[in-house]
Amino acid sequence: MKPLEDLAPLFSAISASKREHLVFSCGSGVTACILALGAYICGYHNLSVYDGSWTEWGQRVELPIEK
Repeated sequence: MKPLEDLAPLFSAISASKREHLVFSCGSGVTACILALGAYICGYHNLSVYDGSWTEWGQRVELPIEK
């Protein structure tokens, strides 16, 4: 894991408030967990990981997909 001083600017660029709810997703859920851990280390605590990630979402035809 990168040091806090390297991670903090990355997370502050996507969220101005540490109280904002952040949801992480990726292809299978593994990378999303690492990102959530990084956010937690930076002081964000309102976090979720979409466990099904793209693998689940992409299989459901009733859910929207941005292109």
